Order: sequence, then structure tokens, then C-alpha cells
Amino acid sequence: MHNLQLTEDQDMILDTVRKFTADVVAPKAQELDEHRQLAREQFDQLAELGVFGLSVAEAAGGAGMGLLPFAAALETIGVHSASLARLFLVQVQAAAALEAAAAPQLEVAMTGSELIAFVGPEHGLVLAGGKLAGRARLLTAGTAAGLFVIAATENGVPVLVVATGGHQATPLRALGLASAGCAAVAFDGAAATVVARGDAAQAAIARGQLVGWIGTAAAAVGGGHGSIQAARKHAGERIAFGKPLLVQEAVQRKLVESRRAVDAARHLVWHAARLADLGQDATEAAIAARLAAVDAMVLAADEAIQIHGGFGYTVEYHVERHYRDGKTFEVLDGGGEALRNRLAALQLA
Repeated sequence: MHNLQLTEDQDMILDTVRKFTADVVAPKAQELDEHRQLAREQFDQLAELGVFGLSVAEAAGGAGMGLLPFAAALETIGVHSASLARLFLVQVQAAAALEAAAAPQLEVAMTGSELIAFVGPEHGLVLAGGKLAGRARLLTAGTAAGLFVIAATENGVPVLVVATGGHQATPLRALGLASAGCAAVAFDGAAATVVARGDAAQAAIARGQLVGWIGTAAAAVGGGHGSIQAARKHAGERIAFGKPLLVQEAVQRKLVESRRAVDAARHLVWHAARLADLGQDATEAAIAARLAAVDAMVLAADEAIQIHGGFGYTVEYHVERHYRDGKTFEVLDGGGEALRNRLAALQLA
């Protein structure tokens, strides 16, 4: 088995996601993004497919297939919609943390009966007297989430808590992820239930973060391939100086360099997912994959815009959307610079 090969069962799941993406996601992605409408209908259809429990162990009620098919599915969706990929990701991220904490809300996450937002430790929320304090400044699904799974601290000790109300969400007109329900969410005074504390909470939070890094990386790989596909199609159809753009060396070089970066990132993503599925420490590999994949997505989208020329800045050609989504990925999960610092600490300790 080579690094990019799935098992027969995993491939069957991916075939289902491919068909769903072609039939449901691709035709609506541009419209939803342009009008900044939450991709809730597509999210609910993903729930019907049962994919939110892919990575949850069978003993906990999931499919027990690990993170690899999850990453492959996110990549497939990300080709057309980074917003839906991100909604899918945060639902599974919440499920991963809840599973690690053996929390009863896991079933809600797996079934998708509630849209869940995962609030990572980078937001710095604090719990005191059963009430939360703090604000998440850019939260995927923040406008519509019915449940929040939150990494917080209580008297300096890590806690994983669940909140269902008492928050105030302000929709954000973020640069990208326009149909992912991004919001600034204030939790001051919101009641929360502790599902894990101390070392148990830290382990659950770490699991959620790991899934987030791998998932964002996979979605970014998909977005990078989406830009390359769009640029190649345009270059094959556009005639300049009596010949298609695709035969011109400068255009070919842009496509080749973009593909090289995205393919390299894809190997890192699958490597990190495989390490995690083997029960090994995948932290360093996941952060490296996340950084490489987002960089590759932004590069591919930038080059695609240049290949499109003036058309690249119009919504009909998709590549400007991939660029905006890629730049938004850069600031999530605490931001690329914070992740680079963490990677340096891991590699140079």
C-alpha cells in the first residue's frame, strides 16, 4: 500500500463523498459564497450520509475508520467549497474532543442533529463559577451553532466545557469562508457544563486541535487543486497571440509550481493522518501539513488569478474565492505565525 492508497471500505466512503460533491456542492458553491448564505442544507445532507462519525471509534458508536478517509473527504469537498469543508471539519473536531472526554454530547456531534462550533484554546476563554468569560473573534459556524465545545481554563487548569446558550454572535463579513457562518461570539456570562478537567481535558483539547490541523490542511489541498483545475481549463480555452495560453512556457511554469506545492502538501496531510491512525504522536506532522497546505493553496490561487488575468478577480471564475478562503485559513487556529512558533518549539527543543 502506497501513501495515497485507501482501503476498499475507505474508498467506498470517498466515492459517496465524490458523488455528493459533484451533484450537490459544486453547483451551489459560487452562489452561496456570493450571497454569503450559510451552507446549512449541504451540512444537513452530509449528516444524512453519516460522515461525521467516520473517525470515531466503533466502541463509541462511530465507524472507526480513522482520520485518513476524513482527510480525503475534506480534500474532495474543498476543491469546490472551503466553507462546507470547514463546517464539516469543526463538527468532526468537536466530536473528536467529546469522544476523548467520553462526553454524552458525542452522539449529537456524530449525527449532526446540531451544528457545533469548536472553540480552541487560542481564544483564551475562562470559566468561573460555571460561567464563561471571553470572546472568540473569528469562529466558524458561530452564527448558527446550537452547541459550542470549548477549550477553556478554570483557575489556570484546562477544562473542556459545553455551552448551549447565553452567548452573543455577531456575523462577520470575513474575507473568505463566506458560507461558513463566521462570527465574533461573546460568551460573557454564558453557562457551561464541564465535561473534562485537568489532564483529561488537555488530552481531549489536544485531540480536537490535531483534527483541526489535519482537517484544515486537507481542505486547503482541495482548494489548491480547485485553483489549478480552474486555471488549466481557462488556459486551454483562452487564445493569446494565436495559441492557447496553456502552451506558453510562463503559464505552464505557474501550473507546474502550483501542482508541485499542492501535491507535496497532500503527502504531508496523509502522512499526519496515518500517524494519528496508528496511535503515534502526529502533532509535528499535522502542524507542518497545515502550514504547507495553506501556503500551497494561497500560491495556487494567486497563480491561477494571474493566469486568468482580469477575469481572475470576478466571481464567475472561482479562483478569487479560493484565494480569499486560503487567506482566511491563514489566520484560523491561532494563526500561521503562532503555529510556526509551535513547530519551532517542537523541532528545536
